[in-house]
Amino acid sequence: MKKQFRFIIVAMLVMAMLVTGCGKKDKKDKDTGLGTGSDLEHMVIEVYSQPANFQGEQPGWTAKILKDKFNITLNIIAPQVAGGDIFAARSASGFLGDLVVLDNADIQACIKSGLIYDVSDHMKKMTSFEEFKNQLDVYNSSLDGVGEGVYYAWPTEMTNTSPTTFTPTIPGTAPTIPWDYYAEVGAPEMENLSDLVKTLRAIQDLHPTNAAGDPSYGITLWPDWDGTSIENVNQLTKWYGQEVNGSILLDTSGNMIELTDDSGAYRRILQFFFEANQAGVVDPDSGTQNWDSVNSKFNSKRAFLIWNDWQQGFWNTTERGNNRENYMMVPINDMNIYQPSDPFFGSGRAFAVGTKDPAKQERVMMLLDWMSSPDGLETIHGGIKGFNYEDAPDGKGYIRTPIGETALMDNSPVPEEFGGGLYADGMLQINQWMQAGVATNPKTGYGYVGNLWPAEVEKAKTATTKEWSERFDAENPVDYLIKNNKTTVVPFVNVNLAPDTTDIALIRSNCATLVKDASWKMVFAKDQAEFDSIWNTLKEDLDGFDWNKLVEFDKEKLQVLVDERAKALNSN
Repeated sequence: MKKQFRFIIVAMLVMAMLVTGCGKKDKKDKDTGLGTGSDLEHMVIEVYSQPANFQGEQPGWTAKILKDKFNITLNIIAPQVAGGDIFAARSASGFLGDLVVLDNADIQACIKSGLIYDVSDHMKKMTSFEEFKNQLDVYNSSLDGVGEGVYYAWPTEMTNTSPTTFTPTIPGTAPTIPWDYYAEVGAPEMENLSDLVKTLRAIQDLHPTNAAGDPSYGITLWPDWDGTSIENVNQLTKWYGQEVNGSILLDTSGNMIELTDDSGAYRRILQFFFEANQAGVVDPDSGTQNWDSVNSKFNSKRAFLIWNDWQQGFWNTTERGNNRENYMMVPINDMNIYQPSDPFFGSGRAFAVGTKDPAKQERVMMLLDWMSSPDGLETIHGGIKGFNYEDAPDGKGYIRTPIGETALMDNSPVPEEFGGGLYADGMLQINQWMQAGVATNPKTGYGYVGNLWPAEVEKAKTATTKEWSERFDAENPVDYLIKNNKTTVVPFVNVNLAPDTTDIALIRSNCATLVKDASWKMVFAKDQAEFDSIWNTLKEDLDGFDWNKLVEFDKEKLQVLVDERAKALNSN
């Protein structure tokens, strides 16, 4: 997947930290083992970040924090923005970046090619090293050529919960629509996806435009996040217990079938989008628009169906909840959601150091040490204290300020004292973090993300959630899914899977083009006969590009993941 569905509400909090020293190694701060310095020479740190959606100098209030704290400026290189094979070009030059954020397979390749460095001594001084030593050992020992006790990389988004815990109260993906509109059409019970299409059609008939008069649709899609298949489809296959992994659909029990299996969830979701388009509820711009266009539609209630948990952050607020306007999960009776657990062992990427300059190595490690500390994580996941959140009146953690309710969705102006600029623009544009927001903050005993703070949990109990709970006899969506056996939690293990060989990479690229082109044509097919014809032709065409060879390669590769999940279940 070339872009992740990652627009979680993150920002940075200004907190004072004692700083000492000059150009030499600093004394240890009580919070960060590597220390910081107030008179450090200014450095530009180049960050190569695979998940970044922004390229250039880090702007806004985050830039101020990093300048004040470490006297650094981040220059972000984002392959998703740069286009072309920037990874190959920079690798050939011998330098990716001072700090790199890479998928696991690329971490492995970069160790072999000498593009990232052993930082064992530095890492052992980091604030969170001991707490996460088990996960760090598991990850680094799985890398080829890395000996015991040697550390090259820090897995992204680790947690301190457990390998089989799922902390949030809403699932990662589920059918979610505006509660007021759902209630307006009678809050119908839905047996299957066809019923969901009918519900969306009924809502669109009543609300063909939003409050500003712009056209609204039941569903809006976008192609610029597609990888080897349509990403919007991939996310919804999880509603029916299967996750897309390249050419494979992997279910919650570890069974694997090919993506193009007639009985698989990929075809099932394509059929759903096709039926929705036949009913006139798919945005006609879906095949050509980009994420920026879609983002503005979510912000203005021009799309009625959302599916990822983070998408609720573009609309839901306490005020709208009390007006019964928030988006809420609405169950479909035949679904069983594939739900990965908290990413205890990491999320499939890692941070690493790509400079051999000792001074830059130390400055990068200062940054990483802060990013893994409670103070840094409160900043990254919580926001700017004194602007968008503050201490809760009862002393139990924090609570969002009134402006904090909408700072992300409105891209609110930030006061100059915090660095100015706009809130969303000034967020950490690396777009990746060292611990997941569901990890427990030792300073408060609660998670780092706002929706896990007790005061926010209480605020979230609005007229919307009250009616929802009465309608579905559950405290929250996850409670409903568990009570009704409509979800299966699978361990989120972080393993290094075999990279593509040159031959497999070519096959995958050729097949990806066929799959994506055919999938989009199926969504907009003129009738069921054309839909079926495109699907059958796709399977025939894939056979001519060694699809079966790719399927067998992916099955063998994913067996490692299946085995590690089984171990995690047995050890829990």
